[in-house]
Amino acid sequence: MMQTLSADRRITWLLAGTFLGMAVAYYCPAEPAYAETASAGERFAMATCNTIALNSEAVFVLDMVTGRLIGGGYSTGAGGFTHSWARNLAADFKVTTKGQYVMVTGFANLQQTGAGSAAQPASGVIYVGELTSGLVNMYGFYFPQSNVPLPTAELVHIASFPWKISSR
Repeated sequence: MMQTLSADRRITWLLAGTFLGMAVAYYCPAEPAYAETASAGERFAMATCNTIALNSEAVFVLDMVTGRLIGGGYSTGAGGFTHSWARNLAADFKVTTKGQYVMVTGFANLQQTGAGSAAQPASGVIYVGELTSGLVNMYGFYFPQSNVPLPTAELVHIASFPWKISSR
């Protein structure tokens, strides 16, 4: 009799825990996981960056020899890379072709500027640091709502900060 009562309690608690777990999972759905990636070699770096909700990521390539940052956005509607962006980082950092760069991507909630634009700011941004200038620049881009190939747009310089403090 005692063993039956103990087994019944275990089954009751097991069922109660199962239903409670199912209720929590139903009312508190999991957040989607986003995985931006970056990789660097000796002469170039590559990183992915969020564009806009419910769209594919953009990929950016930094040519460390020339200091040029170029990106491409894949259009799910067109089935190819239809959007592109570029920026001359060597000019932004005021360095020659011997600049030493690092690049990562991140998230920023940028607001739309101007009325009636067919493009909206992407939620992803690109951070580029350069060793000799001691600066980190933040770049953003507009993602057009179009499935046709468009001319290359310039990446927008958003902000900078010095990370290298001189010890005078």
